[in-house]
Amino acid sequence: MPETAPTPRLFIGSRVTYHGTVTEMHDRPLYLLPCMWFGRCDACWEQDDEFGERHPMERDHFMAVDLATDRRLHHARRSHLTPIPHEWPEDAVPVNINGYWYAAAYTTPGGSDRARTVHFYTAEDFMGRTWCHIREPAPDIRRLDELGRRRPVI
Repeated sequence: MPETAPTPRLFIGSRVTYHGTVTEMHDRPLYLLPCMWFGRCDACWEQDDEFGERHPMERDHFMAVDLATDRRLHHARRSHLTPIPHEWPEDAVPVNINGYWYAAAYTTPGGSDRARTVHFYTAEDFMGRTWCHIREPAPDIRRLDELGRRRPVI
């Protein structure tokens, strides 16, 4: 039986192309976001209810946005998305938050000892950020915390 190549990791904030059933979204670079970034996705909420606290390490659905038109493709399947190659900065730390991967730059306090705002690199000309609650800070999160303490306050 031939071995299949591993599925490339999709990072939030990267560019992808779409090749699913919505043909008007084909042949253009799209910006990748978590499926529920701009609101509610019933299918993802149902999936979250099934998983409870045990979220999958890799989500299967994303939102893809055409930044030129702000047209949004909700609940795009991973199998319909192809990442556009991008070189992340050397200090980017891959961090999984709720089943989505981020190329994290640093963290800042998020309101409690377990809450963080994760600042992440994007393939565009801006930094993204998302809030998360971490049960036990792993070494990669502690490293991001330290990088955040070294950043100048703006």
